[in-house]
Amino acid sequence: MTDLEEAAEIEAAPELIATHYLTSIDDVVEHLRAASQLGLGVRVRTYLEQEEDGDTLAERWELELLTASPVDEPVHEDAPAE
Repeated sequence: MTDLEEAAEIEAAPELIATHYLTSIDDVVEHLRAASQLGLGVRVRTYLEQEEDGDTLAERWELELLTASPVDEPVHEDAPAE
């Protein structure tokens, strides 16, 4: 990869708008729908967090809103819909 190609790739990277820390899958789905309607990209990560009682773990989600999709692969129009 040339320096020019690398610079173009860095420029094309989507910018982070906001990060949300969510505690329920319903909230994640709501945020994903809103981002889709606005044409924004998202990156979602899940992690475990220890509850206050110290004995149990709870699943949590980190959702980043981006100016564009972080996926580099183009979507093919002939691909079957899921």
